[in-house]
Amino acid sequence: MRPDIFTFLVKKQDTYWWNRARRSMGEALLRSYGAPTSGRWLDLGCGSGGNLGVANRFAPYLVVGADLSELGLELTHSVSPQATLVRSDISRGLPFGESTFDVVTIFNVLYHEWVEDDGRALCEVARILQVGGLLLITEPAFPILARQWDRAVMGARRYRRPELIALCQRAGLKVLFASYFTSFGFPILIGIMALRRIRRLIAGAAVTAEKSSEHKLLCPVLNQLLYAAAMLEAKAISAGAAFPFGVTLVLVAAKS
Repeated sequence: MRPDIFTFLVKKQDTYWWNRARRSMGEALLRSYGAPTSGRWLDLGCGSGGNLGVANRFAPYLVVGADLSELGLELTHSVSPQATLVRSDISRGLPFGESTFDVVTIFNVLYHEWVEDDGRALCEVARILQVGGLLLITEPAFPILARQWDRAVMGARRYRRPELIALCQRAGLKVLFASYFTSFGFPILIGIMALRRIRRLIAGAAVTAEKSSEHKLLCPVLNQLLYAAAMLEAKAISAGAAFPFGVTLVLVAAKS
């Protein structure tokens, strides 16, 4: 990933509405499915480090962040210096023993182009989880929603709910819950993408890269309004409601 994208993610990870709501939803889901305190946690593809805060709320005695990027690990250390950081390539196997972790989190990682085999990656996750251990995954949803931001962060795929469930099941993981998240954003995003295509057709211009809203910080009022809407949905999901569509897919699985 480009260094400027990494540094931008650091700027927004603690304040951007989607990041905050997703972390709250993830924490609530893990609590509802019995994630332990004082356990061993791994954030796989820790990126810029903001999502390690989910693990810290459970007072674990071991928190590990793993990522392929040296820059990502440096940024993670700057925001979470207490975590143990490991450089590893999810496509080449994970440098951990069997049944090492009680909880593994994967926040928008499997969809990246450097993940050569997402099924194999999930098999590795199953190997390093304790029996009864939990896996929390969030990934971008629906290929139709792919846009410029996906290319900027080197995204190669988006998932539908049945597809991600099947990948987990083939890895030997029992899916406990799966839903789409930020359903209110789905029609908005479809509309924005349609308007952009119409504008390009009218202008007679070739499709070119243009900066999306994800490339810039939102004004505080709009950011807070979107956060409030996302939190309403996050609370419904953490209570067991499953939404039929959305911009993001969230899944909880266990090693049985």
